[in-house]
Amino acid sequence: MRRVIRKLATSMLFALLASLALAPVSIAQEDKGIAEAAAKDTSDKSGTNPINFQRDLRFYNEYLWLNEDNVGDGNQNVFTMEYRQPFFKGKWQFRLRAPFTTSLQADVNGDGIDDIDDSGLGDINFRFLTVPYFQGANAVAFALEVFVDTASEDSLGAGTTSLAPIVFLGHFFRGGFGPWQKGGLFAPGLQYKFSVDEDEGRAETEQIILDINFLLQSVDGQSWLFAEPQIVFDQETDADFAIMDIEFGWMMTKWWPDLK
Repeated sequence: MRRVIRKLATSMLFALLASLALAPVSIAQEDKGIAEAAAKDTSDKSGTNPINFQRDLRFYNEYLWLNEDNVGDGNQNVFTMEYRQPFFKGKWQFRLRAPFTTSLQADVNGDGIDDIDDSGLGDINFRFLTVPYFQGANAVAFALEVFVDTASEDSLGAGTTSLAPIVFLGHFFRGGFGPWQKGGLFAPGLQYKFSVDEDEGRAETEQIILDINFLLQSVDGQSWLFAEPQIVFDQETDADFAIMDIEFGWMMTKWWPDLK
């Protein structure tokens, strides 16, 4: 099964690269101008364009219900700090994510007693991202993500230090629907995550992740709609699962005129 998935992922990667390489060399000047302007518009501070490197600091809070049939249940609250910084004359971007679990409670056996009741730091990860190819409406981005075994409790991390090289293919387009008519970005990606060191008694990490980013922006640039489905093929557990993120955001500059 692992070999089949590896071959499938490799084939999809080559197909993505081939589709970009075989794209028409001559792109309409208008489309090219729109794409380049969208990608390099430094006034866009939304942080939704992965090719437009910005320096920003973000905070997330995520609450999860942990429920399974015929097994116990629980909940988890995770607070995450994320920092992004361009470097090397803006050609690279560094991203750091530090998750902190304020509460993790889980009844593993379904007996009404919390077998896990932990809080603390999770696995910190950082990423280096660059865009070596940008022509017309198309772009290629490469990244290396590193997951560090920093969890303060076994339940809060994977117990491994892992590497994850990633390749993204991006295509800017015009149009859209509803209030998001300015255009956007379609960027499928392929990630291979594998552990290079494991704690004693912890399983190795090996995953193939198909990641699709889809972004639409409003004409005035004040709001956006972002969707990111992921399909994860876990090679260690032979389990396949999907994750879907949907985001709606808006800039507050027109609500608070002095807020830049």
